[in-house]
Amino acid sequence: MTSYLASQNAVRGFLDSPDMREQEGVMFAYAADAATLQRLVPAPLRVAAPVVAGYVTHMGNPSFARPYDEAVLYTMVAYQDKMVGAYPFGLFLAGSGAEMALVAGREGASIPKKLADQIQIKHDDTGVRAQVIRHGTTLMDVHVTSGMPNDPEQAQQLFGPQLRLNHPVETINFFVDYQLAQQEDGTNRFTNTRLLATQTTNITTAFTPGKLALTLTSSADDPVGELAVQHLIGGGTYTMASAKMHQTTVLTQLDAVKVAPYLITGRYDQSILSNN
Repeated sequence: MTSYLASQNAVRGFLDSPDMREQEGVMFAYAADAATLQRLVPAPLRVAAPVVAGYVTHMGNPSFARPYDEAVLYTMVAYQDKMVGAYPFGLFLAGSGAEMALVAGREGASIPKKLADQIQIKHDDTGVRAQVIRHGTTLMDVHVTSGMPNDPEQAQQLFGPQLRLNHPVETINFFVDYQLAQQEDGTNRFTNTRLLATQTTNITTAFTPGKLALTLTSSADDPVGELAVQHLIGGGTYTMASAKMHQTTVLTQLDAVKVAPYLITGRYDQSILSNN
Protein backbone atom coordinates (compact mmCIF):
# COMPACT_ATOMS: atom_id res chain seq x y z
CA MET A 1 0.00 0.00 0.00
CA THR A 2 1.17 3.51 -0.75
CA SER A 3 2.45 5.54 2.22
CA TYR A 4 3.22 9.21 2.74
CA LEU A 5 6.69 7.95 3.69
CA ALA A 6 8.18 6.62 0.45
CA SER A 7 10.59 3.71 0.39
CA GLN A 8 14.19 4.02 -0.75
CA ASN A 9 13.26 1.97 -3.83
CA ALA A 10 10.63 4.60 -4.66
CA VAL A 11 13.22 7.36 -4.20
CA ARG A 12 15.64 5.59 -6.56
CA GLY A 13 12.92 5.13 -9.17
CA PHE A 14 11.62 8.71 -9.03
CA LEU A 15 11.93 10.24 -12.55
CA ASP A 16 14.84 7.96 -13.39
CA SER A 17 15.94 8.50 -17.05
CA PRO A 18 12.55 9.61 -18.46
CA ASP A 19 11.64 7.79 -21.67
CA MET A 20 8.80 8.92 -23.96
CA ARG A 21 7.97 5.49 -25.40
CA GLU A 22 5.51 4.47 -28.11
CA GLN A 23 4.82 7.84 -29.72
CA GLU A 24 2.48 8.30 -32.67
CA GLY A 25 1.63 11.64 -34.23
CA VAL A 26 2.60 14.40 -36.65
CA MET A 27 5.69 16.58 -37.05
CA PHE A 28 5.72 19.89 -38.95
CA ALA A 29 7.83 22.93 -39.74
CA TYR A 30 7.46 26.41 -41.21
CA ALA A 31 9.57 29.50 -41.84
CA ALA A 32 9.14 32.40 -39.41
CA ASP A 33 10.54 35.89 -38.89
CA ALA A 34 14.15 35.67 -37.69
CA ALA A 35 14.03 38.89 -35.65
CA THR A 36 10.89 37.78 -33.82
CA LEU A 37 12.39 34.41 -32.95
CA GLN A 38 15.63 35.97 -31.66
CA ARG A 39 13.63 38.41 -29.51
CA LEU A 40 11.86 35.46 -27.89
CA VAL A 41 15.03 33.41 -27.23
CA PRO A 42 17.19 34.28 -24.20
CA ALA A 43 20.89 35.08 -24.49
CA PRO A 44 23.39 33.50 -24.89
CA LEU A 45 21.36 31.31 -27.25
CA ARG A 46 21.28 32.42 -30.89
CA VAL A 47 18.67 31.40 -33.47
CA ALA A 48 20.36 29.04 -35.93
CA ALA A 49 17.66 29.20 -38.63
CA PRO A 50 14.40 31.19 -38.96
CA VAL A 51 12.25 28.08 -38.64
CA VAL A 52 9.62 26.95 -36.15
CA ALA A 53 9.02 23.23 -35.83
CA GLY A 54 6.74 21.16 -33.69
CA TYR A 55 4.78 18.00 -33.16
CA VAL A 56 1.46 16.78 -31.83
CA THR A 57 1.77 13.24 -30.55
CA HIS A 58 0.25 10.53 -28.38
CA MET A 59 2.68 9.21 -25.75
CA GLY A 60 1.50 5.63 -25.51
CA ASN A 61 3.78 4.23 -22.82
CA PRO A 62 5.92 6.86 -21.06
CA SER A 63 8.15 5.63 -18.25
CA PHE A 64 6.93 8.30 -15.80
CA ALA A 65 3.18 8.63 -16.38
CA ARG A 66 0.02 7.11 -17.78
CA PRO A 67 -0.47 7.69 -21.54
CA TYR A 68 -1.02 11.30 -22.55
CA ASP A 69 -0.97 13.65 -25.55
CA GLU A 70 1.60 16.38 -26.10
CA ALA A 71 2.19 19.28 -28.51
CA VAL A 72 5.13 21.68 -28.85
CA LEU A 73 6.46 24.63 -30.84
CA TYR A 74 10.23 25.20 -30.89
CA THR A 75 13.04 26.78 -32.88
CA MET A 76 16.60 25.63 -33.50
CA VAL A 77 19.30 27.58 -31.65
CA ALA A 78 23.07 27.54 -31.19
CA TYR A 79 25.11 27.89 -28.01
CA GLN A 80 28.51 29.56 -28.55
CA ASP A 81 28.76 27.84 -31.95
CA LYS A 82 29.54 24.65 -29.98
CA MET A 83 26.18 22.88 -30.14
CA VAL A 84 22.85 23.22 -31.90
CA GLY A 85 19.52 22.09 -30.51
CA ALA A 86 15.87 22.89 -29.94
CA TYR A 87 14.57 25.71 -27.75
CA PRO A 88 10.87 25.12 -26.95
CA PHE A 89 8.53 28.07 -26.46
CA GLY A 90 5.94 25.90 -24.77
CA LEU A 91 4.46 22.41 -24.56
CA PHE A 92 0.81 21.48 -24.05
CA LEU A 93 -0.38 18.27 -22.38
CA ALA A 94 -3.72 16.47 -22.14
CA GLY A 95 -4.98 13.03 -21.20
CA SER A 96 -4.88 10.74 -18.18
CA GLY A 97 -1.11 11.03 -17.70
CA ALA A 98 -0.87 14.77 -18.35
CA GLU A 99 -0.51 15.83 -14.71
CA MET A 100 2.44 13.50 -14.09
CA ALA A 101 3.97 14.53 -17.43
CA LEU A 102 3.65 18.17 -16.35
CA VAL A 103 5.46 17.46 -13.09
CA ALA A 104 8.13 15.36 -14.81
CA GLY A 105 8.74 18.01 -17.44
CA ARG A 106 8.35 21.33 -15.65
CA GLU A 107 9.68 20.36 -12.21
CA GLY A 108 11.99 17.51 -13.18
CA ALA A 109 13.53 18.69 -16.44
CA SER A 110 12.88 22.49 -16.54
CA ILE A 111 10.63 22.20 -19.62
CA PRO A 112 7.96 24.89 -20.19
CA LYS A 113 4.74 22.87 -19.94
CA LYS A 114 1.04 23.58 -19.42
CA LEU A 115 -2.13 21.49 -19.26
CA ALA A 116 -4.49 21.82 -22.23
CA ASP A 117 -8.23 21.17 -22.27
CA GLN A 118 -7.94 18.70 -25.13
CA ILE A 119 -5.51 17.45 -27.76
CA GLN A 120 -7.09 15.63 -30.68
CA ILE A 121 -5.25 13.47 -33.21
CA LYS A 122 -7.53 12.09 -35.91
CA HIS A 123 -6.64 9.93 -38.91
CA ASP A 124 -8.67 10.15 -42.12
CA ASP A 125 -8.35 9.07 -45.74
CA THR A 126 -6.04 11.99 -46.59
CA GLY A 127 -3.73 12.04 -43.58
CA VAL A 128 -3.81 13.23 -39.97
CA ARG A 129 -5.42 16.27 -38.38
CA ALA A 130 -4.38 17.40 -34.92
CA GLN A 131 -5.78 20.17 -32.73
CA VAL A 132 -4.72 21.68 -29.42
CA ILE A 133 -7.56 23.28 -27.46
CA ARG A 134 -6.98 25.30 -24.30
CA HIS A 135 -9.43 27.50 -22.39
CA GLY A 136 -11.85 27.15 -25.29
CA THR A 137 -9.40 28.36 -27.97
CA THR A 138 -8.03 26.09 -30.70
CA LEU A 139 -4.42 27.19 -30.41
CA MET A 140 -3.03 24.82 -33.05
CA ASP A 141 -4.82 23.21 -35.99
CA VAL A 142 -2.46 20.94 -37.93
CA HIS A 143 -3.33 18.89 -41.01
CA VAL A 144 -0.69 16.72 -42.70
CA THR A 145 -1.66 15.14 -46.01
CA SER A 146 0.51 12.27 -47.19
CA GLY A 147 2.59 13.18 -50.24
CA MET A 148 5.01 15.91 -51.32
CA PRO A 149 5.91 18.48 -48.63
CA ASN A 150 5.24 22.17 -49.29
CA ASP A 151 8.98 22.88 -49.60
CA PRO A 152 10.63 19.52 -50.42
CA GLU A 153 14.25 20.74 -50.15
CA GLN A 154 13.87 22.34 -46.74
CA ALA A 155 11.72 19.47 -45.53
CA GLN A 156 14.45 17.01 -46.45
CA GLN A 157 17.00 19.00 -44.44
CA LEU A 158 14.76 19.25 -41.39
CA PHE A 159 13.23 15.80 -41.35
CA GLY A 160 16.22 13.88 -42.73
CA PRO A 161 17.22 12.39 -39.36
CA GLN A 162 13.71 10.90 -39.00
CA LEU A 163 14.31 8.84 -42.13
CA ARG A 164 17.00 6.81 -40.33
CA LEU A 165 14.44 4.32 -39.14
CA ASN A 166 15.21 2.02 -36.21
CA HIS A 167 18.56 3.74 -35.58
CA PRO A 168 19.34 5.85 -32.50
CA VAL A 169 19.52 9.57 -33.28
CA GLU A 170 20.92 12.04 -30.73
CA THR A 171 19.18 15.39 -30.21
CA ILE A 172 19.76 18.32 -27.84
CA ASN A 173 17.19 20.53 -26.14
CA PHE A 174 17.99 23.74 -24.30
CA PHE A 175 16.05 24.59 -21.13
CA VAL A 176 16.34 27.29 -18.48
CA ASP A 177 16.40 25.80 -14.99
CA TYR A 178 15.33 27.94 -12.05
CA GLN A 179 14.06 28.05 -8.50
CA LEU A 180 10.97 30.04 -7.58
CA ALA A 181 11.65 31.41 -4.11
CA GLN A 182 9.35 33.42 -1.87
CA GLN A 183 11.08 36.42 -0.31
CA GLU A 184 10.68 37.78 3.22
CA ASP A 185 8.22 40.43 2.00
CA GLY A 186 5.99 37.78 0.39
CA THR A 187 7.05 38.40 -3.21
CA ASN A 188 8.30 35.56 -5.37
CA ARG A 189 11.49 35.75 -7.43
CA PHE A 190 13.23 33.50 -9.91
CA THR A 191 16.61 32.47 -8.52
CA ASN A 192 19.50 30.13 -9.38
CA THR A 193 18.76 30.42 -13.12
CA ARG A 194 20.91 28.13 -15.27
CA LEU A 195 21.05 27.21 -18.95
CA LEU A 196 20.85 23.44 -19.48
CA ALA A 197 21.51 21.21 -22.49
CA THR A 198 19.63 17.91 -22.31
CA GLN A 199 20.56 15.07 -24.63
CA THR A 200 17.93 12.62 -25.85
CA THR A 201 18.28 9.41 -27.87
CA ASN A 202 15.37 8.95 -30.30
CA ILE A 203 14.44 5.79 -32.21
CA THR A 204 11.93 6.46 -35.01
CA THR A 205 10.20 3.40 -36.44
CA ALA A 206 8.10 5.00 -39.22
CA PHE A 207 7.94 8.36 -41.00
CA THR A 208 5.76 9.42 -43.94
CA PRO A 209 6.32 12.95 -45.29
CA GLY A 210 3.40 15.12 -46.28
CA LYS A 211 1.97 18.50 -47.15
CA LEU A 212 1.19 20.80 -44.23
CA ALA A 213 -1.80 23.02 -43.51
CA LEU A 214 -1.49 24.96 -40.27
CA THR A 215 -3.45 27.56 -38.30
CA LEU A 216 -2.08 29.13 -35.10
CA THR A 217 -4.39 31.19 -32.87
CA SER A 218 -3.37 33.17 -29.79
CA SER A 219 -5.31 33.41 -26.56
CA ALA A 220 -4.86 35.72 -23.57
CA ASP A 221 -2.57 33.11 -21.96
CA ASP A 222 -0.90 31.44 -24.95
CA PRO A 223 0.47 33.72 -27.71
CA VAL A 224 1.24 30.99 -30.23
CA GLY A 225 0.22 33.35 -33.05
CA GLU A 226 3.27 35.46 -32.17
CA LEU A 227 5.24 32.71 -33.93
CA ALA A 228 3.60 33.69 -37.22
CA VAL A 229 3.93 31.58 -40.35
CA GLN A 230 5.88 33.12 -43.25
CA HIS A 231 5.70 30.06 -45.44
CA LEU A 232 5.00 26.38 -44.85
CA ILE A 233 7.80 23.81 -45.17
CA GLY A 234 5.96 20.55 -44.61
CA GLY A 235 5.14 17.81 -42.18
CA GLY A 236 4.99 14.11 -41.66
CA THR A 237 3.32 11.37 -39.69
CA TYR A 238 5.57 9.25 -37.49
CA THR A 239 5.89 6.60 -34.86
CA MET A 240 8.74 6.55 -32.34
CA ALA A 241 9.64 3.61 -30.13
CA SER A 242 11.66 5.60 -27.62
CA ALA A 243 12.90 9.10 -26.77
CA LYS A 244 15.08 8.73 -23.69
CA MET A 245 16.56 11.72 -21.87
CA HIS A 246 19.91 10.48 -20.61
CA GLN A 247 22.30 13.38 -20.02
CA THR A 248 21.88 16.97 -18.82
CA THR A 249 24.74 19.48 -18.78
CA VAL A 250 24.76 22.83 -17.00
CA LEU A 251 26.17 25.22 -19.59
CA THR A 252 26.23 28.49 -17.66
CA GLN A 253 24.60 30.51 -14.90
CA LEU A 254 22.16 33.16 -16.15
CA ASP A 255 21.25 36.57 -14.75
CA ALA A 256 17.93 35.89 -13.03
CA VAL A 257 16.60 39.41 -13.64
CA LYS A 258 17.39 39.29 -17.35
CA VAL A 259 16.05 35.78 -17.99
CA ALA A 260 12.89 36.04 -15.83
CA PRO A 261 10.74 37.56 -18.64
CA TYR A 262 11.32 34.39 -20.70
CA LEU A 263 10.13 32.05 -17.93
CA ILE A 264 6.51 33.03 -17.26
CA THR A 265 4.28 32.69 -20.32
CA GLY A 266 5.30 29.18 -21.35
CA ARG A 267 4.69 27.84 -17.83
CA TYR A 268 1.98 29.92 -16.18
CA ASP A 269 -1.24 31.76 -17.07
CA GLN A 270 -1.67 35.51 -16.75
CA SER A 271 -3.98 35.10 -13.75
CA ILE A 272 -0.91 34.34 -11.65
CA LEU A 273 0.14 37.99 -11.99
CA SER A 274 -0.86 40.08 -9.00
CA ASN A 275 -2.15 42.97 -11.13
CA ASN A 276 -4.90 40.83 -12.69
